[in-house]
Amino acid sequence: MPITVKEIKEHKDQFGIHDLDSMHTTEYRQALSDGAFFWIDHHDFVRSTFSGEIFATNREQLDAMIEHLQKYREKMPSPAEWMSDK
Repeated sequence: MPITVKEIKEHKDQFGIHDLDSMHTTEYRQALSDGAFFWIDHHDFVRSTFSGEIFATNREQLDAMIEHLQKYREKMPSPAEWMSDK
């Protein structure tokens, strides 16, 4: 079932995530903690909060996903000083 723009807006409103480009890292960490992006279900599978899609079903898959995300990290810019919590 396709996801609508209305559903995207409702999800962002629910978790207070509107403009990631200007979100302070502390707020981003809170959104992660609140399960805004993903969560672990009763089977201990990592799922998308928004779509319910399963991202990983075991530790090796999660490790592989983290390794893959590390490659993206190397390409991304550092945050502006006013956005950083470091």
